[in-house]
Amino acid sequence: MTTELPAPLREAVDRIEEAPAPLAGDPAAGALGRLDAWWETVSGGDARPVPHEVSPSSSVADPTEPGDRRIEARLLAGLSAADRAVDSGATVIVTAAPGDDVPARAVIALLAWREASTLLPQPPGTSDAEWMRRCARVRDVAAAARSVRADTVALLSVTQADDVAFAAGVLLGAAARRTPCLVDGTTALSGAVVADRISYRARGWWLAASDSPDPGRSAAIDRVDLAVALPLQTADDSGLAARAVLALLALP
Repeated sequence: MTTELPAPLREAVDRIEEAPAPLAGDPAAGALGRLDAWWETVSGGDARPVPHEVSPSSSVADPTEPGDRRIEARLLAGLSAADRAVDSGATVIVTAAPGDDVPARAVIALLAWREASTLLPQPPGTSDAEWMRRCARVRDVAAAARSVRADTVALLSVTQADDVAFAAGVLLGAAARRTPCLVDGTTALSGAVVADRISYRARGWWLAASDSPDPGRSAAIDRVDLAVALPLQTADDSGLAARAVLALLALP
């Protein structure tokens, strides 16, 4: 039996409409032309973005809450965060979720049908033993949730992917309000994979801030078929790519 999504989230999902097809950018302008065309399309012609960054740290989960109920609360917290951002005047939302990315990578592994070892980079200075330990952590978390792969709430609960649930709620809430999102970071991209599974119509409102050499992020972008703002090849979780995109959109 698949766990039902919370009623407010189902109602928001029912309101999601596909984003309009992006205008054709100036071919001579390359990625910047495509970015400008995307913004003009999803913003309805607003000259400059009014950004609002949403982070799961702004909504702390009750650790004593049972797993499924905790995940439902996190999904709804993300949904509410998107509503507050739009109501405050935001015209673009930045999803940011730094922190432990093991649950996020486990979720990507399960929903993109990938092995854990193919989703973890080995940054310079990381020993083979350290990399293997991280692979084992992601593998074990994913293995524990494999039997509930088809149940979104249970999957997030077993992997303890609370921040992924929050990010998914933000992305779905923004799409329901016809508000574009910049998705930056492993956890946020994992949230996009989950949100896309709940509503395929929502993805047109999202834009990956950058492509990445990180195989986990690349797998998430590919799984959602998510458009990419700029070819910056970022791999950090500090939101640098999103800030660069916003700075370019704000240029006269």
